Amino acid sequence: MSLKAILRPWAGFVALQPLTLLWCYLYDLSYWSNLGIFSIVCTMYLIPVYELYERYYPKSLSISDTTEEV
Repeated sequence: MSLKAILRPWAGFVALQPLTLLWCYLYDLSYWSNLGIFSIVCTMYLIPVYELYERYYPKSLSISDTTEEV
């Protein structure tokens, strides 16, 4: 399994925590009883999903930052 497939979901997890914590604060929810465990489980689920995506997604369909001039 590639390091990229392992780190990508955890980077997303960390990036979404401020929004998750704000959501819990605004709606008076307990982080750990509502969203905390769910976020961790989803992150662990996404690791093999990203690995399969990287392995089987055709590179020819990837979006490039460069544009071809006709």
